[in-house]
Amino acid sequence: MKIHMKLYKYTLLLLSLAGLGSCSKDLGNYEYHDINEVTITGVNKTYTLRRGFDTLRINPTILGTMDESDPSRYQFRWILRNTTGFLDTIGEERNLVYPIVLEPIPHDLYYRVTDKKTGVEWRSNSVLTISTPFSRGLLLMGEDDQGYAEAEMLSMLSDTLHLKHLLSESGLPRLREPVSFLHTGGNLDSYLKLWALTKTGSYYLDRITMKATTNNNFSKSLFMSEQIDPETLHPIAVAPQIRTAAGAISATFYRVMLTKAGDLFACFLLINGGDFYNNPINRVATAQQVRIPAAPYLLYSTGDMTTVMWYDTQNQRFLNYNGFGSATASTVLADVAGSAFPWNQAQSGRSLVYAENTRNTDGGSTNGNSFAIMKDAGNAHYVYKFYASGAAPAKRAAYTILPIATDFAKADHYAFSSNRSVIFYSVGGKLYAYDYNPGNERFYQFPEIGADEITMLKFDTQIDYLANSLYIGTYNSTTKGTLRRFTLGTNPNVVDLLPAAKSTWSGLVKIKDINWRAVN
Repeated sequence: MKIHMKLYKYTLLLLSLAGLGSCSKDLGNYEYHDINEVTITGVNKTYTLRRGFDTLRINPTILGTMDESDPSRYQFRWILRNTTGFLDTIGEERNLVYPIVLEPIPHDLYYRVTDKKTGVEWRSNSVLTISTPFSRGLLLMGEDDQGYAEAEMLSMLSDTLHLKHLLSESGLPRLREPVSFLHTGGNLDSYLKLWALTKTGSYYLDRITMKATTNNNFSKSLFMSEQIDPETLHPIAVAPQIRTAAGAISATFYRVMLTKAGDLFACFLLINGGDFYNNPINRVATAQQVRIPAAPYLLYSTGDMTTVMWYDTQNQRFLNYNGFGSATASTVLADVAGSAFPWNQAQSGRSLVYAENTRNTDGGSTNGNSFAIMKDAGNAHYVYKFYASGAAPAKRAAYTILPIATDFAKADHYAFSSNRSVIFYSVGGKLYAYDYNPGNERFYQFPEIGADEITMLKFDTQIDYLANSLYIGTYNSTTKGTLRRFTLGTNPNVVDLLPAAKSTWSGLVKIKDINWRAVN
């Protein structure tokens, strides 16, 4: 046993010495050589580009520590990749000239420079943000010189572009009686739609190409047990609207569509698996078989749409829809004696003239009050302010329009300021404002805006409502449609309209409506 142990120890010792010897020899076997160190400059980390408009041009500077001024020493590759699995080599030259026809999603761009003498590769990476010229800006709906509905856009990316003939060149038949051009917004791509609304037909356009066919209609989204004339199923109003410059909306999974016949369709996008609708909800529970025509307004809190109010044109009353995903009818609202005004207008003999949602927070209406203009049989006019939110909408106030408001009853357009107790209205080419603050009512007129026909008044509640911007659309046969943005002064003792810098655009359609678009 002792002999074996000694032999074992000697073996270990010899192996250890042999290992030390080999390590000692290896230390002298390495030789180090300088290589050509390459520096790449002139390639940005990010690029923002418009599909179909922009060309990506990159001219890198390649500096090598020992390249011997030999341009053939290097091999170049430009590689594109995105999250959908797309991978492609788009260039093998030192410089890149690449027209952008990519899908409007982020792409990674890899620049690879290989030193052919050493085989060493040097890299520079970039992120491409691809948008379309239609991704961000003001959507315009109006009429062309022949009286046809026409859509345009003031694209506002790196600069402002006036994009014309969007509806007439969409592939749809010519339409009339324009209403609106709007982007629905939403969290998922399947929820997003770009609607061109007219009273002779409403269709959604491809958000990238702006093309459409007559198959792109609302009927494709309906799964009803009722028979309704398809010619009436053209939406003229959609809720909710985009409410921020970034494109946020006030209800991620709720949507309401109002058709020209006064039918309302409500959708819980998540439960329904997308933009799909069942039977209309413009009815009450006690008479489910009777559809009640709604006035062309959807009333809700623009900051957070949890419910939607609408106006019953047959019975002259405000109704409330409070059950996305479950309720099949709307609710008749109870009136309390002594409240600011009745929801049911039949007894007062008043009817609806106009309605609008704002960002006004009077009375604790955090997400925005709505306003309605009413008139009675004697043509006297009134303003109702209420919070169209929840199962029990709150009445905030009622105001009587005093006779000092010249031609208020003849107005073509109205617009309520969110931040002031002021209504702007127009008659032909004349612009007026009425401050309805009780006890301090005042009337103003603004001849300085000119005498052109006023075709639209609209306060901004989508981009930056705190700026209190009023958009005014006008028209004459020479300059065509003109859109101007003004800001409303903050002095409570006077109503001042201040022209906003670089915010006048001419050569447009005869503007009916404008809406903000922020995303593809």
